[in-house]
Amino acid sequence: MRTAALRASAAAVCVAAAVLLVLLALDARAWSTRLPADDLRYRRDPSASALWKTHELSPFGLDRSVLGIRDDIAYRRALREFRIGRPLEPVFSTATTTHRVQAQIALTDVMTAGGDAARASQAANLLGVLGFAMATQDVSQRATFLNNAITAFRQAIALDPANDDALFNLEYALDQLKGSGEQQAGGSDKRGTGGRAGLKPTGHGY
Repeated sequence: MRTAALRASAAAVCVAAAVLLVLLALDARAWSTRLPADDLRYRRDPSASALWKTHELSPFGLDRSVLGIRDDIAYRRALREFRIGRPLEPVFSTATTTHRVQAQIALTDVMTAGGDAARASQAANLLGVLGFAMATQDVSQRATFLNNAITAFRQAIALDPANDDALFNLEYALDQLKGSGEQQAGGSDKRGTGGRAGLKPTGHGY
């Protein structure tokens, strides 16, 4: 009886494993077409719904772990939040503010995930852009936001010294911080238009 029960259990395990492998294979096929297709949709319209999502058959997102695409999807979604948040534009709606906050959280997760250094560097650079944008939009906290941006740009360079975007942005942010100190000493406001012009266009270096 015990031998028969063990055989039955082993057979059930084998069947379950076979089913799981089939589900994983179907999910892998779905992702192989969904990722490139949604990348194209993202370039046309970052606000498109259901980007980089598919009906997964395998449980608990096992397919993403096996395929090694969890970090890829997280990075794509962080970039999407950044672009929809339009940080370099003077837009202050509840929706854009929400996207900016979500972008900050998602980019921080990408930067600290311990994965690809170049990708983490890009995330840190975009965090710096978010901080710089807030500095241009909030005069009372300008120096604080500039310092936050400078810290992020330096982290980006430490992660990837070849990140030219971060090097450019750091130099510009340091110049703006120096100018901010001069403004405080002179008691005048010189925000000007350099805040947007100094950073490379949103999406550069993706």
